[in-house]
Amino acid sequence: MEAIAQSPAASTTQNASISGGDKLSAFGEARRKRDRRRRIIRGVIGIGTVLVLWRVMAVFYGLEQILPPPLTVARTIFNTLTLHYQQPWLYGPNIYEQLAASLTRAISGFTIAAALAIPLAILWFGLGNATVIFVVVIAEFFPLYFNTEAGARTINPTLIDAARCFGAKGFTLFRRVILPASIPFIIVGMRIALGGAWRMIVAGEMLASESGIGSVLMESRFQFRANDLMMAMILISIVGYVTERLIIGTLEKKTTERWEVKIL
Repeated sequence: MEAIAQSPAASTTQNASISGGDKLSAFGEARRKRDRRRRIIRGVIGIGTVLVLWRVMAVFYGLEQILPPPLTVARTIFNTLTLHYQQPWLYGPNIYEQLAASLTRAISGFTIAAALAIPLAILWFGLGNATVIFVVVIAEFFPLYFNTEAGARTINPTLIDAARCFGAKGFTLFRRVILPASIPFIIVGMRIALGGAWRMIVAGEMLASESGIGSVLMESRFQFRANDLMMAMILISIVGYVTERLIIGTLEKKTTERWEVKIL
């Protein structure tokens, strides 16, 4: 077979293109690392400031009964998680069963809302109130729906026209253009919806349930046990943050970081 010779100019252009792509990829990775460091630093400073103010208010103003110091709450959390209670446990099942009950309810509601809201918002938006009425019982629907709608509305029509010129249509157009352009808004909506799911789960358990972390909050309030109250609040925050990182953080890495799309 006859070998195909490549001109020096073409080879130089190809090498320059590869080098430029490597530089862009390296720049994107450096930017993500810099943003991650900034978030960590801001988070450490914020948490440290809150803990110091918490300690000062509890000790200086003598509020240990209603606002226990951070170390006291930390000991309560440790004893509760290790099932070594310094005081009798008054909240039914152990803390793990209570957290599991709340987590199951929150994730189930969030999953249903995400499955319904995101496809419907992209495929049906602009068709009236039928979609909203169909899923109005799901409270997380609204942030997901309106954020996705906003993402779809902000897509540059030139991108869609260009994709159609190259033969993209139907699902290919959705997967290659509409979804990547809308994903930053979808991620924001999912974060808001997941946070709202936890707030509503806790509120519902406080009012109408005998299980879950919300019921622990209500019972500890009735028993005037501030340590348990603070412990439950902190555990809600920790579990909420972990679920957000596992679900939304993983989705973000698989989409926005892969496509190098910046979250708003």
